[in-house]
Amino acid sequence: MPRTFKATIALIVTLVCLSLLTLFNTWQANRTEDKVIELRQEVQAVRDSTETVLRKLEEGIAVSGSASGGSADEDSQLAEALKDPDNVLQRATEPRIIEDAPEGGTLRRQLSSNPKGFNFITESSADVQELSSYINASVARRDLGEPDRWVPDLATKVTVNDSFTQYTVHLRKGVMWQKPNVDMSDPRYEWLKEPRELTSEDFKFYVDMIQNDQVEAGSLKSYFKDVEKVKIIDKYTFQIIWKKKTHQSKAFSLGLSPMPKWLYTKKRDGSDIPQASLGTQFNSHWASRHPVGVGPYRFVDYEKDSQVTLKRNENYYGDLPAIETIIYDIVKEPQTAYFKLKADKLDFAEIAPPLYKKHIANAGDESPFKNGSLEYKKVDRFAYYYIGWNGDDPKFQNPKVRLAMTHALNRREIIDNVLQGLGHIQTGPFYYEHPANNPEIDPYKFDLDKAGKLLDEAGWADSNGDGIRDKTVDGDNVDLDFTLLAYNKPAVKQWTSIFKEDLRKIGVQMTPKFLEWPTMQKRMDAKKFDAYTGGWALAWAIDPYQIWHSSQADIPKGSNRVGFRNDRADEIIEELRKTFDKDKRIELLREFHMILHEQQPYTFFYAPKAVFGWQPRMENMVFQKIRPQDLSLPWHIAPDMRRTE
Repeated sequence: MPRTFKATIALIVTLVCLSLLTLFNTWQANRTEDKVIELRQEVQAVRDSTETVLRKLEEGIAVSGSASGGSADEDSQLAEALKDPDNVLQRATEPRIIEDAPEGGTLRRQLSSNPKGFNFITESSADVQELSSYINASVARRDLGEPDRWVPDLATKVTVNDSFTQYTVHLRKGVMWQKPNVDMSDPRYEWLKEPRELTSEDFKFYVDMIQNDQVEAGSLKSYFKDVEKVKIIDKYTFQIIWKKKTHQSKAFSLGLSPMPKWLYTKKRDGSDIPQASLGTQFNSHWASRHPVGVGPYRFVDYEKDSQVTLKRNENYYGDLPAIETIIYDIVKEPQTAYFKLKADKLDFAEIAPPLYKKHIANAGDESPFKNGSLEYKKVDRFAYYYIGWNGDDPKFQNPKVRLAMTHALNRREIIDNVLQGLGHIQTGPFYYEHPANNPEIDPYKFDLDKAGKLLDEAGWADSNGDGIRDKTVDGDNVDLDFTLLAYNKPAVKQWTSIFKEDLRKIGVQMTPKFLEWPTMQKRMDAKKFDAYTGGWALAWAIDPYQIWHSSQADIPKGSNRVGFRNDRADEIIEELRKTFDKDKRIELLREFHMILHEQQPYTFFYAPKAVFGWQPRMENMVFQKIRPQDLSLPWHIAPDMRRTE
């Protein structure tokens, strides 16, 4: 082979090697540059994280770092706690917050009345209790998928003795209270700037206030009257000790919420409220205008007749909900709520029965619910509606009179035509699909002749020919006429009109008086009524004591407003409180149902079905079995469809 050829080949090989070496060096340089950039990004992330941690520490915000909202160490402690066979808390079957849900956005929804107050102990209205489910939290919570299962919330572990009289609660550490949304530039509020951690004292204070004779918490006192004491073990451990074995002890121990002792024992300037007047001042405490909690949202503002605003609590110990802001627009008229939903001024609202009929059931393709502009779903409400009769009023003391009123209420027609079929006739105090509901009981039929005969038997007859039945009561001639306090809603106005006409046919004069909820509640609490329209949201666990035990009939602001008193019913209620056997409990509850069916302290009306409507931007619209069924924590808003405000 010629020398020149060999030299050429060597040169080519050399050039190829040099080229490969150059490419390798270039790749290495680029890789190094990428690494440098990546390293810089990591350093910046650490720096940002450090600055965030420092800022949060300065603001008194607990720092979290895991999917469960706690530190890695806390997650480890929780995992170990759930392995403890003595822990009555269990792992959740399904998460409340969807992983990787798009964060941000504002949810505008409806509140149907002005809240009377924001004290979560003294205010029992459904609206206020719904707000508390966002603002505050409890020892444990019921699982979304299996409500009989209790899962960790503020506690990691709860143990109970064999007699169910002593519950030992082990709290999470580092849970911080929200701060009242007041003007912190006001010198009076300087003391509020100090960060406050949740402690055992806040749970003891909650029970102490309920048991305080000065505190107006009639609806809760009956549930906690058997609590002997709350014993503080240490800052994060306490015991709830019950006087005796009682079935409701589990639900009320695990469902116990905290109340900030550091706040409600102080005046505006931070000085102590005298112990002697603590209960009285608690009823109208200045901080109730600025409610605080430890839950996933914090209270921002309330404007009467306008809105209630909540913001996501970035200090929350658990998984943060996706939606950043919730604005409750106070919209009293269902028609107005529908128009606001249609005009994209609301994201979510309940559709009243007449509107459901017009815009969904009987609507054509032009309906926003048919053309895709809006979405909807029918959901069973875990609740029932009724008419309550004042059993202390001579007109309604006789159960035959109350039964006559039930026979005169055309429930089937009202549900079908006024409520558009969105209801199921109720025969007692239990949800119609609950095992406690007695299957042997059929609803009383609409029968004006039967109603008239019952009134005859009770001694009410038209003695003077004026068309109204009357009777001598305590020496005076009394007409059978009465005022029905009624909630000021179109559907209620419709069915009360039907009821009034049918009563008039049997010689009874009824006058409906339509009131807004705060005014109506005051009248009900003071027992200034002949009869009223009411409703109860039902709890998963049943304890009839609050509403039906005779001892509750004379308690200020108590729930036994109608004055129901029955010895056998009292015996059953008391037996239920110490009976844990499921079959025996169902037997007792069905007997109790039969007593109420015969006595008719209420005219049990219907279990409602709600129709919820929402904008298509709303996603993962799931509804839980327990109330509030329309809890928005699992929901999120599509990023590319969010409103601009």
